Amino acid sequence: MQLIHDGKTKTIYDLGEGKVRIIFKDDVTGTAGAIDPGGNEVVGKVEGKGLAALKQSRYFFQLLAGHQVPTHYIAIDLGERALTAHKATWLGLEFIVRFKAYGSFVRRYGRYIKEGADLGGLVEITLKDDERGDPLIVDQAIAALGILSLEQVQEAKALVRRAAETIRADLAAKGLDLLDIKFECGLVDGKLVIIDDVSTDNMRVTKDGRPVGPDEMLQYIEA
Repeated sequence: MQLIHDGKTKTIYDLGEGKVRIIFKDDVTGTAGAIDPGGNEVVGKVEGKGLAALKQSRYFFQLLAGHQVPTHYIAIDLGERALTAHKATWLGLEFIVRFKAYGSFVRRYGRYIKEGADLGGLVEITLKDDERGDPLIVDQAIAALGILSLEQVQEAKALVRRAAETIRADLAAKGLDLLDIKFECGLVDGKLVIIDDVSTDNMRVTKDGRPVGPDEMLQYIEA
């Protein structure tokens, strides 16, 4: 296997034949030393966190497949803590689907909106750029930079909104509330798909108003 990228929470290897293997780590990200999935620095390790994220990703990728939402998912090997996936062209963008106002959205716009306000599945796009603090980027700028065409941006927004709505409905049936969720998209054979992982590493979920962490999430999806 050839190393492609060694990131904060995952290591990616090229398997050849259009496939990659993604190894999940126990490292956690945060801001100012506090754990925050949206943070850009590693603030420590949580034993079993990588395996929990992998199990969740298997559940959610299979859920999306059952609703014909395209992803890069092929298979998961829990023993190796690895996800095998179709190799995708990386776009360097993150798509955040916001159902309610929390986190960075309130920090930016708190003068105009209250925490917890309904946002109706608003999609924000940021550059995946730690040095610049993952800045917001508008559709026209994405097209001007040659990352995606305007038509593809709209397609990507529709894709992540559909994925988010699918996951939200599934969690709601379990008594859980999905507040927001972050996706990455990539191109596989020229087609936009969901890539990376889908877990509590990149979603904000509550139960009766309190946060749901990875271990509790596993109890719900493995029940």
